Amino acid sequence: MAPGFLLVTAEPGAQVTLDEFQDWYNNEHVPLRLNYLPSFLTGARFSAADSLQPSWLAVYDIDDTATFSHESYTRLRANRSPREANLVQRLEVLDRRTYEFVSDSGESALSSSYKPENPTSALVTVSLDFADGGDEAFRAWADEAFVALRGVDEWIRTRTYKCIDNLKSGMGVPKGPEAQIVPKYLAVHEVSSLPIGAAFSATANPGSKAQVKETRTWNLYRAYPCVAQGNLPVSSA
Repeated sequence: MAPGFLLVTAEPGAQVTLDEFQDWYNNEHVPLRLNYLPSFLTGARFSAADSLQPSWLAVYDIDDTATFSHESYTRLRANRSPREANLVQRLEVLDRRTYEFVSDSGESALSSSYKPENPTSALVTVSLDFADGGDEAFRAWADEAFVALRGVDEWIRTRTYKCIDNLKSGMGVPKGPEAQIVPKYLAVHEVSSLPIGAAFSATANPGSKAQVKETRTWNLYRAYPCVAQGNLPVSSA
């Protein structure tokens, strides 16, 4: 199977304080995955740079999309701690999307992407669909974007993905199937700084077939060590 990617956006809301949210994410949610599952290759969190909601983003590189259905991972949600189960119920939004890797512009010497040694400091995420052409049109769009972005100063790397599953939950999520509809494709642009310049905006979304549904900008909050990288503190292993 293809490599996977997990993207989760969250909004604490009125029922969860930011301190409670951060303590849960940093000291329970992330360690249960990165400290024990070698299938999680990287993990990092970002905060919104655009004043939009959800205001928090977590991203993880996964070794294989089969991980998403493996018991080692699914049991973490099936058997949540009482604390986590209670907190998740009180969140305003928890939007979890799993993806299959499609293409990569290539690793860059400018950053390690999501590893804690020299991590990428900012992201631009672009969610999109295509009226015609589907996967083939998306690949062509990505190829064109990779070429165009090579001349943009703040650009570091772009990877693209196809959504294979998603679930939105939370007190602020409307009931019904329409609330669960998300764009099929995703581009994650790594950049050195925000705000992005006109040159980036003009070249990052080429092609008339692409229907850009949402563009978000994010600043790095933290990139985490993990068992897959062999860089966990001794006390966490």
